[in-house]
Amino acid sequence: MRRFRWAMAVLVISITGYVIGSGGMWERVSNDFMKEDTPYGPGDFRIRGEKVISMKLTNPETTFKPREERSDPNRAEPTEPWMGDVSEIANRRTVRILAGDTENGVERRFEEGAQQADWWLSPDWNTLYLSTGWMDYHMEPAPGERYTPQLTQLFKSTDQGESWEKLRWPEDQNISTFRFLDAQRGYLIGWGPHIWRTENGGEHWEEIPVPAEARDPENERERFDLVALGQDNVLRMAFFDQARGESVIYSLPWGETEPRFEVAIGDYGVNDIAANEQGEVYILARKGRPMSLMPKEQLAHHPTSIWHWNGEQLAELHEFDSDLVGYALYITPEEGLLFDGVNEGSLLGKDVTAVSYDGGADWRIENEGRSAQGGYYDTRTGERWRVAGYSLYRREIP
Repeated sequence: MRRFRWAMAVLVISITGYVIGSGGMWERVSNDFMKEDTPYGPGDFRIRGEKVISMKLTNPETTFKPREERSDPNRAEPTEPWMGDVSEIANRRTVRILAGDTENGVERRFEEGAQQADWWLSPDWNTLYLSTGWMDYHMEPAPGERYTPQLTQLFKSTDQGESWEKLRWPEDQNISTFRFLDAQRGYLIGWGPHIWRTENGGEHWEEIPVPAEARDPENERERFDLVALGQDNVLRMAFFDQARGESVIYSLPWGETEPRFEVAIGDYGVNDIAANEQGEVYILARKGRPMSLMPKEQLAHHPTSIWHWNGEQLAELHEFDSDLVGYALYITPEEGLLFDGVNEGSLLGKDVTAVSYDGGADWRIENEGRSAQGGYYDTRTGERWRVAGYSLYRREIP
């Protein structure tokens, strides 16, 4: 009888498609999510109902000769000479826009050579912006130059990726990040750092001056540590101010022409910022200078904290155990705070979420299992998606 009950329990779990673990309950939506597009990888995907769209950076496919055709039977030999050339492999990397559904799979709607890319998808799913960055890995920097030139392109689609327009953009100006309010209004952020703003769907771009303290005269490819666009339509940028010896946050409300100093957070690296419609700002930060300025071994005992800024006062809401490293912070549909991170204290590393519904005082920490191949959280619907081993899972965090 016990064996029968155990078998029935396994059968029920298999039929319903749910996976139960320490992180709660996941619904298995697909067993072969985007498996048909090779080399495999789900990319930076979005899902609405059964519809799927994804931006995917990918390496070229490489193959090897069978043993009997190798010059040395005991050594793997690429089918074509370029497949053994690391620089040529890098030169053949591409970015793809894939679209379809969870039932019938996806198809490629766009592909362009790129080693770096970012994108933005409008809430109605009609408009897409895509930036690409490509450099020749066979080329050395010119005499007196620090870097090999990168060629940047900017594309736009208004029909869910079916057709594309190449927008006018100077190819020597890098684009690393999109932050858009809607299909017509938004920002581009690039190396330097630089900020550009459009009010007419990318037909014209206005460059916004950035704080002088964010620049490094010796590094033309300096970046902000973080750029976030809040629900209050305010663009916020964080960087470590060397002169002050602390991280600072500047803000740029829509329509203003220059960022203004908002708050300093001390000896912390800012990992994310979330702001609600009322302008209440929540900051995810890790003790110590930003990761880019510190050796990894020095980060072992630097805990992650959640801070709150109301425009007048900065307060630390919660400090997590130093093993929990947060990479993203969200405001959920029910005004909860969602911490998304990794437990680096475990042997293999495990994905972790923590949720607070009382303004950051108390947190429910959940282990979501070994690191996934991809996933995201939809702040509009409260749906959290995860891909592991070709399988797509869904859960709700309201």
